Amino acid sequence: MYLQKHFILASQNMFNTTWKNLDFRSAVKSFMGRVVQKNKEDLERKLRYDPVTLDRLNKHKSNKKPKRKEMSLREKKSRGIYKISPKNQRYEMYLPLHDLWTGYMQEMLNLTSESNLKVIYPKLLRADYHGCILKVSRSKCPSYVGTCGILLQETKNSFKIITKQDKLKMIPKANSVFTFELGGFEFTIHGSHFCFRSSERSARRFKPKATTDL
Repeated sequence: MYLQKHFILASQNMFNTTWKNLDFRSAVKSFMGRVVQKNKEDLERKLRYDPVTLDRLNKHKSNKKPKRKEMSLREKKSRGIYKISPKNQRYEMYLPLHDLWTGYMQEMLNLTSESNLKVIYPKLLRADYHGCILKVSRSKCPSYVGTCGILLQETKNSFKIITKQDKLKMIPKANSVFTFELGGFEFTIHGSHFCFRSSERSARRFKPKATTDL
């Protein structure tokens, strides 16, 4: 035990004396030289043969905000988005909309006395009728006949119009015939041919259909 303690003390004194006699910079330089010399061959091999990645492997996450999820048609209906409030149920309020629609249709159809009806009819099927003054000329339901007003909303199976009496009317397309006037011409459209959403109808290719007498 005595010899062991003596050996430890002697070793500590020798170590302290060695580091005191060495300059600090020289000691660091000596240490780095020994470490680098041991790993030199390994480093050279890696630099020569192994690929070195300079960029970060973990890419930064993009800060783009997630896209908002659009509401479904059922959700829109449940929230009353398509409902027209009583204060907005006034015929005169939508006369400017009718003027806009008239300009839109005249530009699209380019009506003249020599207009080719074969060219006009496909355009009528694809046209947007919001703002058109529609009149029910024939229908299987007699109470609808004679109803006239500005078209405010269109669904797959119905037209919603507002009359001059400021009343909202929902007219089914099927089994109804409508007329409207434009540029001195009177046009007749069969509602059964329009049983599509307006967005679908604008890009749809139609096949000739037989008309049903009402």
